Amino acid sequence: MTDQEFYQEEFIVMLTIDGTSYDEIEVKVTDPNKTIRDQINSIVQVFELPKMDNGGNPIQYLLGKLMEDDEEPVILEFEDENGREMALIDYDIQPLDHLHLISVPIAGGSKK
Repeated sequence: MTDQEFYQEEFIVMLTIDGTSYDEIEVKVTDPNKTIRDQINSIVQVFELPKMDNGGNPIQYLLGKLMEDDEEPVILEFEDENGREMALIDYDIQPLDHLHLISVPIAGGSKK
């Protein structure tokens, strides 16, 4: 069975967005082969999340997977050790897994 065949059915994950009221909402993943970076960009666009914090610092978003209740999410790296862009399927993300979008202000960012 290929990845494409495995993921033909609707692929829904549970998503919590740090610092918002979005807690364990169902989100449809349109392409689990899309890079982690692209998945994050899609989430930021769909939910109209800010790109700057209140102090004018740029915000970087990270995607984590909750492994156990009450544990910190394991961050899904953008690239592997060889620089290859990683995707959800590389982390064996399955339908109904709980993902966590984390916002990290970048201190000292340029103010515009």
